[in-house]
Amino acid sequence: MKRETPMGLSLIICDTMIEDKNTGKKSLIGIFDRLASMNFPCMHPTLSVFVSMTSGRGEYPCEIVCKHKAGEEIAFNAKGKVLMKDPNQVVDIVFNFRNIKFPSKGVYWLQFLVDDVPVMMRQLTLAQIKPQEAE
Repeated sequence: MKRETPMGLSLIICDTMIEDKNTGKKSLIGIFDRLASMNFPCMHPTLSVFVSMTSGRGEYPCEIVCKHKAGEEIAFNAKGKVLMKDPNQVVDIVFNFRNIKFPSKGVYWLQFLVDDVPVMMRQLTLAQIKPQEAE
C-alpha cells in the first residue's frame, strides 16, 4: 500500500539556525533568497536550509537539492531520513552546508523531495556585482 506523501509547510534558506536547548524553539538567523559575488564560480562559506512538514506517518527518505535553472549541475545536496509518528505532528529538519561552490550566476532552484517526490521548491538567485558596487 502506497503511503501518503507528507505536506510541506516551509522551506527557508538562512545563514544559520539556533535551537534553544530548554524550550526547543528555533531561531533562523539571516534569512535570504539571493547572494552576490564579484566572480564566478564563487564559494559561499555557510548556509542552512530549514524545512517543516506535516501529514505523514512513518520513516521517509528525504533530500534537498540545489540546481542551476539552466542545467543539471548540482550546487549542493544532502540526503536524510525523517520520522513522523503522527500525521498531526509538525517536523522540522535542518540541513547545514559549508563551502558551497556555485558554478555560475543566475537562478538556482532549491527542491525538497520526500520518497523522491518533490514536496517544495524555492528560488535562490546568484547575482554578479562589479567591484565598485561591493563597497
